[in-house]
Amino acid sequence: MQFLASMLARIRALAAIVTTLLFAAIFLIFLFAIFMRYVMQQPVAWADELNIILLLWVMFIAGALVLRDNEHVAFDIGWNAAPPKGRRAMGIVGAVAFGGLFLAALPGTWSYITFLWRERTTVLEWRLDLVYSCYLVFFIAVILRFGAKLLRLLGPHWRRVVDE
Repeated sequence: MQFLASMLARIRALAAIVTTLLFAAIFLIFLFAIFMRYVMQQPVAWADELNIILLLWVMFIAGALVLRDNEHVAFDIGWNAAPPKGRRAMGIVGAVAFGGLFLAALPGTWSYITFLWRERTTVLEWRLDLVYSCYLVFFIAVILRFGAKLLRLLGPHWRRVVDE
């Protein structure tokens, strides 16, 4: 179990570095596009498309691998008002419901993303299955996170989970 926790921490750290570098790239490409449009009077279309793709990757990779559960935006008034056993019940129901929904939608998501190999982006002409593969990483990470949360809530140390 310690090996798995160590590996997940390394993956999270690597993903944080990658997403930070991607954000820096987005900013630099944005500045370059402004320079080309307003100083050189030669707008470059590829900069907008690349920034959209990079932002898509940043959002899904960070959401899947970098952010912890307590760092996501949540409506938690009911959660905070409930006693620990109530939080546990809500956590179990939520993990089963959302994890189950994501798991049920996985085959369709996989099918659609693999179908997108036929299509390409407008300017850069990159295959859309490669562009949107970050969504599949996000999708699988969400399923694994809900599964792990469910196992922790069903385990003997469930109070640690509801107090996070």
